[in-house]
Amino acid sequence: MNHIYIYIVGAIIFSFIPYIRSITGTIHTLIHESGHAFAALVTSGKVYSISLFANREGVAHTGSRSWLSSMIISYSGYTFASIVSFLSFYLITNEKIIILFYAFVSLALINLLLWVRNIFGVIWISLYLGGCALLIYYQLWFIKEVVVYLLSSVILVQSVFASFAILVLSMKNTPKAGDALLLQKLTYIPSFFWGLLFFSQSLFSTYCIFRFLL
Repeated sequence: MNHIYIYIVGAIIFSFIPYIRSITGTIHTLIHESGHAFAALVTSGKVYSISLFANREGVAHTGSRSWLSSMIISYSGYTFASIVSFLSFYLITNEKIIILFYAFVSLALINLLLWVRNIFGVIWISLYLGGCALLIYYQLWFIKEVVVYLLSSVILVQSVFASFAILVLSMKNTPKAGDALLLQKLTYIPSFFWGLLFFSQSLFSTYCIFRFLL
C-alpha cells in the first residue's frame, strides 16, 4: 500500500495550487454538506438545497424540528467528513475499491438530483459524473482506481485542513467560525471547544487510517 502515500502527498500539494485545489477540494465540501443533509433527514428535518462554491466553501440549507436536531445537524458536517475518510481507506485496504468508486458516484448523483442547485455545484458534479460514466462505459479499471485513491486522499487531507482552519477561527470567535459558532449559539459552549473537537476527530481518523496503511 506504499503507493497510497504518493496520493496523500499529492492531495497535500494540490491544496496549495490555485484552481486545482478548487477542482479537487470540492469533493470534501460535497461530503461535508452531505453530512448536514443526511443528519437533517435522520432527525426528521428537511433539506432545501446545497450550494458548492469554487473557493471550497459550501452551504446546506436545512430545516430542523427541535433544538436537538439543530445541534446534530450543525455537528454532523466535519464529523461526517472524518467518518467518510476513515471508511474510504478501510475499504481501500480491504480491496473494496469498486464499492468505494460507486459510493462516490451515488453520493454525487443524489446531490445533483435532489439538492445541489447553484451553477458551480451543478457544473462540478455533472463533470465528475460524466467522467465517471466514461470510465464505466470503457471499463477503464486502472483509472477508476486512481480516482478512488485521489478522492480518498483529498477527503483525508481536507478533513484535517478544514477542521484546523475552523479551530483557528473559533479561537478568534469570528462570524466565519461556521459550524463551531452555530454550536456555540445552540449550546452556550464556547466555539473553541467545538473547533477543537472537530480537529481532534480528524486527527484520530487520520491516525486510524495510517494504522491501516502500515
